[in-house]
Amino acid sequence: MQLLLLLLLLLLLLLLLLLLLLLLLLLLLVVVVLLLLLLLLLLLLLRRRRRLLWPPVLLLLLLLLLLLLVVLVLVLVLLALRLLLQLLLLLLLLLLLLLLLLLLLLLLPLLLSSQGTKDQQA
Repeated sequence: MQLLLLLLLLLLLLLLLLLLLLLLLLLLLVVVVLLLLLLLLLLLLLRRRRRLLWPPVLLLLLLLLLLLLVVLVLVLVLLALRLLLQLLLLLLLLLLLLLLLLLLLLLLPLLLSSQGTKDQQA
């Protein structure tokens, strides 16, 4: 029974760690999106003044790089979710196996005692 409680505690700890990882990835995504919006605002302000500090090609490359960073963060979030689901499935299967072993250990004395009474009757 203590092993079952330990396994459940380990499952809860793993879930909390993965949730923390997911929250950190989402925070990184928010920071990247805010940087992208700030860059667009800067571009609009510079456009209104009719002078650009950087060439437009460089700004376009910077925007594409930020977009690539956003896509990479989204892929990392999706991979973390997939890993979380796989680990949950694995831990549920291990818990089921542990419960089946516990049930077998509980039923084994009953099976052995019923076999012994059949031998005595014969």
